[in-house]
Amino acid sequence: MIYTAVIRQRGQLTIPDQVRDMLVWLREGSVVGIDIDSEEVRIKPHSRAKKDVDWDGFFSKVQLARSFKGKRGNLSSIIVDDRENH
Repeated sequence: MIYTAVIRQRGQLTIPDQVRDMLVWLREGSVVGIDIDSEEVRIKPHSRAKKDVDWDGFFSKVQLARSFKGKRGNLSSIIVDDRENH
């Protein structure tokens, strides 16, 4: 069956509720792969997206990394500076 959707600003595509209800892997925050073949685009579950991501844990680790301070500043600024200058 073919469903209709509209591409919005910045290429955003809202997948119809009926399709999301049929596919358990197609939820908010899901990582998907996009397969392009000639004139077709297929959306597939990403091969590494088998488990749910603990976003709270992820962002707490990001905050922890940002909180490290040293003689030359915090870890985030050191990484940014290194990437911008090399």
